[in-house]
Amino acid sequence: MKRFCKPGLALLATALWLWFIYARSAQPAAVSHEESGAVLGLLRKVLPFVDMLLVRKLAHFTEYAVLGALLWLDWRLLGRDGLLLPLGAGLLFAAGDELLQTFIPGRSGELLDVLLDFSGVLAAVLPARLIRKRKENKRREA
Repeated sequence: MKRFCKPGLALLATALWLWFIYARSAQPAAVSHEESGAVLGLLRKVLPFVDMLLVRKLAHFTEYAVLGALLWLDWRLLGRDGLLLPLGAGLLFAAGDELLQTFIPGRSGELLDVLLDFSGVLAAVLPARLIRKRKENKRREA
């Protein structure tokens, strides 16, 4: 039972995070712009040079870096150790997210945003994989 709970909770966390991403993407442009403006106001208190474009692009990257970490965790807890599923799923979700936005008033799907989203997935998955391999090599050497 313990073995089932960990992957189950991790998969639930991933599903909730996907819901969060898609809920943001399903917002009309005016609502999305308002949320980004609130984040921009907070960030400018610390980093006055930040602009709206940077906030929006960092949001893409960050949302998908978290997703990449969750996908990697899911895959590992299921006893797997490859890159294909976490990276492929991350790319598929990013493409689906941008496709969704083409149906939302005032929004558009952008190929560059898919690439930015996927770079967030890569930024989480690749270091996790490298760290895991390094630990395995150290265990073999010991």
